[in-house]
Amino acid sequence: MMGYIHENDFVVESLNPARNCTPYSVAAHTLYEKGHPYLLPGPGGTTDLEGCTFTQVDPHSIQVTGSKYHRSEQYVVKLEGAKLSGYRSIFIAGIRDPKAIACIDEIIDSTHATVKDNFPEIDGKNYFMDYKIYGKNGVMRDWEPQQKITSQELCVLVEVVTPTQADASAICSFCRSTMLHFHYKGRHATAGNLAFPFAPSDFDTGPVYEFNVYHLVPIDDPVHFFQTEYTEIGQGRE
Repeated sequence: MMGYIHENDFVVESLNPARNCTPYSVAAHTLYEKGHPYLLPGPGGTTDLEGCTFTQVDPHSIQVTGSKYHRSEQYVVKLEGAKLSGYRSIFIAGIRDPKAIACIDEIIDSTHATVKDNFPEIDGKNYFMDYKIYGKNGVMRDWEPQQKITSQELCVLVEVVTPTQADASAICSFCRSTMLHFHYKGRHATAGNLAFPFAPSDFDTGPVYEFNVYHLVPIDDPVHFFQTEYTEIGQGRE
């Protein structure tokens, strides 16, 4: 994408000949990671997109007019930062037994309780475990409006984060083994409850980072913290 900024409008152009900008696609992108459909805060104020018009200039380009900028009393910029929060291990498994699917919540809850009992030396604040059950509510979790499982199979993704990779790997391994052999109601086979798509089944994925700085910083000079470099391109070319 190339953007051209003019006095009272701007134009966005797709540089890929196979891709076109349309009023719909450009307008839709204004909703990207937004807390409000047309108010975009910062820096130094709020951009108001409510009155925008998106006009097709050519098959690849859209002109945008009508946006407004409302200055705030205090100029602020957003400061973001991340910190190392631990090391991650995961395993992925499938469940096809309808009896196991019917009591998947019991399996998860009991497995988690067993893991906590077997690793008392790991303080609860120093490790994190998460169970994503795709086919149940793996995407929306508690917001999932469809409460009844209608799939004939489930995908289980278990994640463990601890201060060291060795601890993450050990807890992940124990969790996988516990879930694999958990005795749920109506279970007949003892060979294992889970189908693993990979061998080995567990993966150490390395360091994990999380936001630890996410603040609005008031400043007097909008460019004090930022360096700007201008480069002219296409000079001397027809």
